[in-house]
Order: sequence, then structure tokens, then C-alpha cells
Amino acid sequence: MKIKKSGTTALAEKIGVGEKMAYGSGDIAIALVNLFSLPIIFFYTDTLGLNAGIIGTILLVSRFADGFTDIIAGYLIDRTHTRFGKARPWILGCSIPIAVSGILIYLVPNTGDVGKYIYVAITYNLATTFLLTGINLAYGTLNSLVTRDQNQRMSLNVYRMFMAQIGALIINAATLPLINAVGGSQHRKSWIIVSVIYGVISAILFLICFAGTKERVVVSQQQKEKISIGCSLKTVFQNKYWILVVVAWICIAVFQTMTGSFGVYYAKYILGNENIAGALGAALVLPVMVMLPFCGIFCSRFGKRNFSIAGSLIGLTGQLLIYLQPASAGWLIACTVIKGIGLAAVAATVNAMLADSIEYGQWKTGVRVEGMVYSGSTFGAKIAAGIASAVPLSVLAAAGYDGLAAEQSASVLAAIKNMYLLIPAIVLALLPILYSRYKLDGMYDKIMADLAKQEKLS
Repeated sequence: MKIKKSGTTALAEKIGVGEKMAYGSGDIAIALVNLFSLPIIFFYTDTLGLNAGIIGTILLVSRFADGFTDIIAGYLIDRTHTRFGKARPWILGCSIPIAVSGILIYLVPNTGDVGKYIYVAITYNLATTFLLTGINLAYGTLNSLVTRDQNQRMSLNVYRMFMAQIGALIINAATLPLINAVGGSQHRKSWIIVSVIYGVISAILFLICFAGTKERVVVSQQQKEKISIGCSLKTVFQNKYWILVVVAWICIAVFQTMTGSFGVYYAKYILGNENIAGALGAALVLPVMVMLPFCGIFCSRFGKRNFSIAGSLIGLTGQLLIYLQPASAGWLIACTVIKGIGLAAVAATVNAMLADSIEYGQWKTGVRVEGMVYSGSTFGAKIAAGIASAVPLSVLAAAGYDGLAAEQSASVLAAIKNMYLLIPAIVLALLPILYSRYKLDGMYDKIMADLAKQEKLS
């Protein structure tokens, strides 16, 4: 069917389970290549003994650069038109290179510190600023290109997030134990072995995602030729619901970065055992996996907004309860389970909300720019994640952190507690406020009806 204002065609087809699983496999792959986004800080500081402040600066600069490459990649995806579609060719083309780049990150040569910092900057940016940007944006954009049906889109996102949790479980719960099993986190060889395993698996899963999915929303020749980057940017910033979801995504990115990056530090120095980080990761991920299959039912009954508000409040409650016994591993795990139950709602809805904002933007402006919508979203999230990595690392460095020291000072321990407990609580508290302003659930039927009328007129 053709939409006059947007210039799109969408086929009303039911999405099969096989295609949903193929789509979801892409998020497992993204989680596996994110081995260089989460534990990498611990590898740089505690395995290589590099300065936390300098590493934080490199990551911050990289995140800012990454944000700008997002905009460029989003524009290029919107202008990509092949027999495979707009997004799928990017998944195919980046699948193997990104796996290789993830391995290169851990092959740090035995040079002086300056040489190591240069190598870190080059390989980290190759993997994240360029290759991960391309494949991650294409993957996110694919959600809006498979279908325009709100329920099917929600179902796709549930499959995606369920399988994303499998990847997150592997990263958070299995990575350090696996590294320790093949030699220990203090040896670079162990990290290299694990990066090779993850790289091979991620490349295979990306190829499955490419081969097993189909783009049903097709951009007309008219829009292919007329949409400039300036018009694309203007379009997304006119979309108030896109802005709202982006801010929520930024909060989620900060939460994920702080808990993912500093969970190992908290386990090692506050709880006294770095392997507890794996249990904390599992305690966060497993409840999300259990809850996700039911999220579609709750969203249908209560709406994505109300469900998200309830989930974020539950997650905040779990985060605040940690303060009652912050040095107890058992209590921390129990509170993390509560967080996971609540965050299932957030995980299930945020990408579906973002995809729905595309339809709102098309309805409001007459222009459909999936790639720019997703690139603009990840731009904000990556900048926030970069700051959430760099600033705490600078705080640790200023407090006197030494990754090779057996014990840390009281000021360092206090900094680790604040990074892991306080900041995540603040960003979780912002989510219900943001979601309370999301009104698109009640408008979506009218939006689609109006777009259908435009189709008939065309």
C-alpha cells in the first residue's frame, strides 16, 4: 500500500515465530560484541594497569565521535535502497568486520603506556564509533521496516528483548567466570580467547538475522530523492514523542552503563569477590527474561505508557532498598531481582515506543525517516553512556584508584558506592516522570486511520 505524504509501502503480513526469533538473534549478537563496551573498562584498568582517568577521557571522546557517526549512518541508511532493503544490507556487511574488531581490542601490544593508549583509542573507535554504529542502527531501524502494525511491532520487540537478555546474561554472568576458567582476568590471553569465542558466535547470529528477516515497509522513489540531511534532522526534532523517548533512552543508557561497568568494581572492592558480579548480572537479567513473555499482555491491557511507569517505579524501589544493606551480597542480589522485575517493562516498551514515534512523525510532517530517528536516539544514548563511563572513572582516578593495588582507599570505596548506587537511582527516578507525558498510545489508532485515508487518496 502507498502513503502519499510519506511515500511508503507497507505489507500487512503476520510475522511468523521464525522471523521474530531471527530478528531477536541480532540482539544476542549485539550483546556479545558489547564485550568491548562493558567489561572493557575493567580489562584496561585492572588487567593492563592503565590509568582510569586517561581511559575515561578516551572513552568520552570516543562516545562524542560515536554520536556524530550515528547521525551520518542514520542518513546513509535512509538513502540505502537495495534488493535486500534499507537496513539488512548493513547487517550483512558489518557482521564479520565487527567480530574481528572486537578481537583486535584485546590484542594490546606490549609497548610503552603511550603506545598502549594509542592502540586502545584506535581499536576501540574502530569497533564502536564505526562498525557497531552501522550495525546497531541498522538493526534498530529494521524493527520499523518489518511491519507497521503496533501489536506485531510490540511482539517483535518482546522477542528482541528476551533474546537480548540471553546475551546480557552471558556478558554479565558468564564472562568473568569464563575468563577466569581459561586463565584468569589478570592475563590478556584469557580475554583474547573469550573475545574470539564471542566474535565467532556474534557473526553467525548477525547472518541469521539478515537471512531470516524481511523488510515490508518500502520507501517510494519520490522520497528516495527528496529527503536531505537537513530535512531529516528537522523532521525528528519536530517529533515531541521522539524527544521524550530519547530522553528516557538516555536515562536507561546511563543506568546500564553504571551498573554494567561498575558492577565488577563494586563486587571486587565492596563485596570482596569480583565473581559476584556474575550473580548480580544474572539477578538483573533472569527476572527480565521471565517477565518479558507476559509484557505484551500487560501492554495490551494497560498501554505501554502505564506499564512502563509501573515498571520504572518497581525498578527504583529495588535500587533504593539496596541502601539498607549495601555490603551484603545476598541482600544486593535480592534487590537486583526486584529491579529486574520492574525493568522488564522498560526493556519491553522503549523500542516499541520509538518505532511508534516514527508513525507520529510521518503523520505530523509527511516525512518518514527511520534511520535518522534511530540514529538521533542512539546519539543521545551514546553521549550519555560516554559521560557515564568517563566522569566516574575520572572521579576514581582523582580519589586515588590503582587497579593493580590489592586494596583501595576509603575515598575510592565511597566513589564506587556512589557510582553503583546513587546515580542509577537518580536516573530511574526520572523515568516515571518522562513516561507520564507519553500520550501516543491513545492517538495511535487515529494516526493510522489518517494515514490510511491518505493512502486511499493516493
